[in-house]
Amino acid sequence: MKFSPFVLASALVLVLALASCKPLSSPEVISHDCTVAAAPANFTRIFIGTPAHGGTQSGASAKDPLDGTTAQKFDTILRSIAEGEHPTWGTQRNIAPENLIVCIASGTFQTEGQYDTVFQFGHPTPIHRGFTVEKNWKIHGSGIGHTTLQLASFVPDNFVDSSGSPFVGGRNVVLETRAESASGVEVSDLTIDANHDKLSGAAGLPLDLGGIVLRAKEGGHWIHDVKVIGAAGDAGFKSLAYETFAVQIWGNTLDPHVSSGNLIENITVTQPGRPVFADQPPGGEMDGIVFNNAMGEVRNSVVEGYFIAFGGWNIDHVSIHDNIVRETHYGFNADSFSNNNITLQSNQFIHPHQYGIIMGGGFPGATFANWNVVGNTITLNATNSSGIGIQGEVQNSIFAGNTIQTDSASAHNMSALWSFSRVPEAANINNIFQDNHIDKSLAVDFSRDPNFNTNCRNKNRDLQGNVRQDFPDNSSSACR
Repeated sequence: MKFSPFVLASALVLVLALASCKPLSSPEVISHDCTVAAAPANFTRIFIGTPAHGGTQSGASAKDPLDGTTAQKFDTILRSIAEGEHPTWGTQRNIAPENLIVCIASGTFQTEGQYDTVFQFGHPTPIHRGFTVEKNWKIHGSGIGHTTLQLASFVPDNFVDSSGSPFVGGRNVVLETRAESASGVEVSDLTIDANHDKLSGAAGLPLDLGGIVLRAKEGGHWIHDVKVIGAAGDAGFKSLAYETFAVQIWGNTLDPHVSSGNLIENITVTQPGRPVFADQPPGGEMDGIVFNNAMGEVRNSVVEGYFIAFGGWNIDHVSIHDNIVRETHYGFNADSFSNNNITLQSNQFIHPHQYGIIMGGGFPGATFANWNVVGNTITLNATNSSGIGIQGEVQNSIFAGNTIQTDSASAHNMSALWSFSRVPEAANINNIFQDNHIDKSLAVDFSRDPNFNTNCRNKNRDLQGNVRQDFPDNSSSACR
């Protein structure tokens, strides 16, 4: 077929237009900590990357970095600092273990991560590998699309499944704190690759591989502009005792108020490791972003494909807002210990396989009080899935302005809301349900909640604004 010059010209314009719309590679993002003329008082700053041609490896600038081109080289630099050797690297001498700024160049840098370091106790053998993070460390890459810190190995370990049968596997974490004093850690502008599929495939073993675990007595942690990929909890799938976390802030005391000022923002947790057991979901028993024994905030972040997106236990004054969750089993889960003053606001939970949000039922005497679950959108498309589940001890909490809907014409037995008590003494009482918008095709089930009428219910409607007969108002005015 022949084309006229007009058609050919039009096609050329279209091609050029499409080419101009192609996404450009993201620019390098350099933290202010790495661009100012000098490090702040009482801080040491080092640059790690590929040695510059003709350089001296002074480590004092991005143009003349220390050599981090192998896991051994990269880890030795940071391990010698964290373990209090007061080393000399480049032009920096007598480097203290605390107050360190690490600026990592563009490229993929391998590490053995935490390896066998035991929290608070160090290495169990005289052969030291990997590295851990100390107090007030600031670890900056050159942007998510430019710097990758990739796990290169794991520690072999023996596990026991839930039936008591032993099995062999391995474990590791890319970035983990050294001791409970390691507060005030910042991680930014890089991709963390737990590298599950390559490591598991090469060894033929189930692996528990985490991304970032900041465990300390006090908080002040800030994780931002980070992507975590390739994490997995294969052993956790066999026994919940080995549950693993892609990103975790862990207060090392039972009082959650001690670990405060924690912020996670603008991060993406995606691409879980491939299953290694039959019926195992991708990533196994792996949680995306978790707080425990701590207070904090998560905002403007994305979790997709992992078993649990957000969660926590023994937390207080935690705010999780303006995030997106896709294709997880649980969008949010808190079901252990007491968890009070929690805000879940303006999040999107898209296609949870089991639950959008589930809370309560820790144990007798635990409390889930003063929650604000407001303005979230939950979109269901899986048979037997639920929007919001309330399973005991949830009290004096507000569920308002949420939209629970489905975009599936074939899935069945889906519920928008259900409430019950896992044990008789764990009552859900004195909660507010107001101005929620619930797809009329989704069930509302309070049939197993004997305290249903302690709830204030006002203006909960279907998506067309009609009263739901299975969720009638019991207040003619706004609940307070």
